[in-house]
Amino acid sequence: MSRNEALELGRFKRDPDRWQTEFGRWVADFGVPRIVARLAHDPNLRVTNQAVYEWLQGHAPQPARAMALVEMSQGRLTLDAIYQHGRQMKHSDSDAGGPQ
Repeated sequence: MSRNEALELGRFKRDPDRWQTEFGRWVADFGVPRIVARLAHDPNLRVTNQAVYEWLQGHAPQPARAMALVEMSQGRLTLDAIYQHGRQMKHSDSDAGGPQ
């Protein structure tokens, strides 16, 4: 079962805040599978879908991967936007008493 199918069935709760930042919107537009596929071309940058979702939760990507994302976005993203997303997610988790 795909994540989208699980979301439709209500098995996963999608946190809308994660998708409202510049980084979150770019990930939503570009697509997690495309990100994973594009990074797979370099053995040092390979990631899983789960890793991208962890970035959306606030765990920042390693600098080399973040730079690859900026390049992949063709100027839509900046390093600051990627790392600001992580800071915002950590801040919202602490305001809400931790992860939901």
